[in-house]
Amino acid sequence: MKYLRLVKFSLALLLTPLLTAGCDRSNSGPPAPLPLEQVPAALQKVFSNAKAENKDLANQIVATLQAQDFPKAFYQMQNLASKTGLNKEQQSITSRAVLTLNTALQSAQSKGDAQAAETLKTYRKNK
Repeated sequence: MKYLRLVKFSLALLLTPLLTAGCDRSNSGPPAPLPLEQVPAALQKVFSNAKAENKDLANQIVATLQAQDFPKAFYQMQNLASKTGLNKEQQSITSRAVLTLNTALQSAQSKGDAQAAETLKTYRKNK
């Protein structure tokens, strides 16, 4: 009986660190959005040495952002974010830029922009 208690206690001591090892929640929050004016420079920087296809798409997004066509830039950014082979920094920037564009579209929608409203509606429906 004493032996069984000792085995259970020892097992609990051994399993506790193993079960809690993956519970580091310090980086579990969502990424912070980039300020809208920083998105073009950040994209150009992280995609400067990327594959030609991804670099071209990043450059198209920059041009679209400069034209302030946020609905089109939102779809382009989602397309870029879904590409395989992005490194960690590229993934981070594209994720943060998607959040930024989502916020910009929500702001435009609240000001009565029908195209922004339609973009967000379509995004939510197809998410």
